[in-house]
Amino acid sequence: MNDKNYILPLNQFVEHFFLGSSSRLTKAITNLFATVPEFKTERGMYDHFTSTFNKLKIFPGQKFVINDPTGQAIYCGMYPAKFAPEESQTAAGDESRRTDWSRIDLCIECKLDSTSQDPFDEKTLDHSPEAVTRRKVLGQILWYAELVFRHQQRQFHYMLLLFQECARIIYFNHSSMVVTEKIPYATQGQKLSEFLVRYGRLRKPEFQGYDPTAVRIDKTDDPHDIHSLVHEYAEKCVANDAEDHAARLFRDSLVDSWPIWRLQVYDEQTESEHWFAVGQPHFQASHVIGRGTRGYVALPLQLDENGELSVPPLNKESEPTVPFMYLKDAWRIDHPSLQKEGFVLQALNEAGVKYVPTVLQHGDLPGQSTLSYQKWFILRDKGECKLKPHQHYRLIVKEVGKPLSEFRCGAELVTAILNCIQAHEQACKAGYIHRDISAGNILLCKSKSGKWLGMLNDWELAAKYIMGEGIQVNAALGECAGTWQFLSVNCLLDKHRIIDIPDDLESIFHVLLHFAVRFLPHNIKDDAVQLFLRRYFDDYSHSYHGPTSSPAKLAAMTNGEIDLMQLTGGKIVDGTPQKDLLRFYEYAPPPTEKDSEPHNIRPATHPINDLLSTLLEWFKQYYALTTRPSKETEASRAAARQEWDIADLAD
Repeated sequence: MNDKNYILPLNQFVEHFFLGSSSRLTKAITNLFATVPEFKTERGMYDHFTSTFNKLKIFPGQKFVINDPTGQAIYCGMYPAKFAPEESQTAAGDESRRTDWSRIDLCIECKLDSTSQDPFDEKTLDHSPEAVTRRKVLGQILWYAELVFRHQQRQFHYMLLLFQECARIIYFNHSSMVVTEKIPYATQGQKLSEFLVRYGRLRKPEFQGYDPTAVRIDKTDDPHDIHSLVHEYAEKCVANDAEDHAARLFRDSLVDSWPIWRLQVYDEQTESEHWFAVGQPHFQASHVIGRGTRGYVALPLQLDENGELSVPPLNKESEPTVPFMYLKDAWRIDHPSLQKEGFVLQALNEAGVKYVPTVLQHGDLPGQSTLSYQKWFILRDKGECKLKPHQHYRLIVKEVGKPLSEFRCGAELVTAILNCIQAHEQACKAGYIHRDISAGNILLCKSKSGKWLGMLNDWELAAKYIMGEGIQVNAALGECAGTWQFLSVNCLLDKHRIIDIPDDLESIFHVLLHFAVRFLPHNIKDDAVQLFLRRYFDDYSHSYHGPTSSPAKLAAMTNGEIDLMQLTGGKIVDGTPQKDLLRFYEYAPPPTEKDSEPHNIRPATHPINDLLSTLLEWFKQYYALTTRPSKETEASRAAARQEWDIADLAD
């Protein structure tokens, strides 16, 4: 969160981050905070404020609700009255309401102490708290905001943080948080009340942060409504072909706990709008601040005879006439040095690059960019802007892949990795380098022959590349692109390094190793696999410049082997610990009736061992070359040694 938030006075906050009418209310409103009692518990605060807000009836169509589903955490917020969670009882007879994160309009968090529980600190440079209790509250509100963004289609979201004698309003979007200074009830309670009432009376959902290009498809009593038709279409497609991977994924995404959405994709090339029905995301990135990428298996919608959007028709054999597609929804980094992913894929498709997605439609959603980045340059007159500009963007591709983790055997895993390398090589020749290879960016895709092959996905951080001339500098990110767990050692050692072909190839190796350790048999005990993965992929070392490569990954690249000694204690030979190198095995054959001790059957060595050993040796030689002093440096050192005589040191 460093440098990802800034604090403003209430009047500036309302002027720049409240999108409702700038005119004042025609009628004076009650000061909601005029008689705030002294609270002894947070529950007392929630009861008081929700009761006060609801009784005054100044929020038409809205209802404030407290939810305490676990007895450990209290969730509170403003809902549309017709969708507010209803009271119910637990098996023990206690009152219980379930928070509906897909419907909540305004989150409210109450804390007793405005100092020890304040998640923002004006005294620090980046306003981040240092005390443990304050960091805990910051984690809470970030988690609540993430739940809202995860379950809704949002551009931004407001949250109200109430203390004993003051409050803060928090604005979240994909670039940052913007927070008001503490608002004392005694002197600014009327202004805070006015903000809340104006917010509750906003008539345009986009002013409350909702995405106008996303329409929720609710279930009705009509058996022929679009909600029912989407479910019926999915079931018929699966019944017609149980092996249809895309149809099964789409059907499985239609769960009762998740809304169905109608999403618009604006295709910039044809300047046309397309609508798709989607259920629960197939993939969803964590955290609010960032690209917020979501991936859906999507059903294209068409106009029916009445001019209404509906599901496409099935043919006489109940086969789909329009295939399912994959929809990627992301808040891309909007910078001249980064091209839109659809443009990159279009160039790769036109160049005939294999094993990459086929783009069908793509485009920015007009008017949906992060306001906090734009306002930084108006409201902050000093310091470098660490925020990134994000623009809402949707992309439709033809292929619906499945995670690489679903490979069926070692040969299929290695084939997919080979396809990824082939795609990478062809893409570099076509003028683009990927720069963000990770376990989630290599998929399995079914070919026309029915064979599952690899597909190199997610080209949104790709950069232009000219063979023999290196990569063009990308100023948008400020540091290495990519995913920490799979970045090359060189990139982890130097966060400003410009990713080149050797770095992407090393990332591909790390992906191969990751899945091999997770799913193939080897000499790591089952209960120690997670420890190995954490030490190799997640861990880090401290340096002068912050976190750097894990010792395990650094040792593997520089030594050309993966030694498990620190994990296993090593092999003991004549009382001395020896190296215990990572080794993979074929599955042991099933025991026969003659096998009295089947556990003593020695499994055959897996062919992947030779591949990994060869690759590790290549990386070892590469790192030896890149870290070797230049000839000029060696010559200078040799000359210096000749100038000195060991006897001189004794003088």
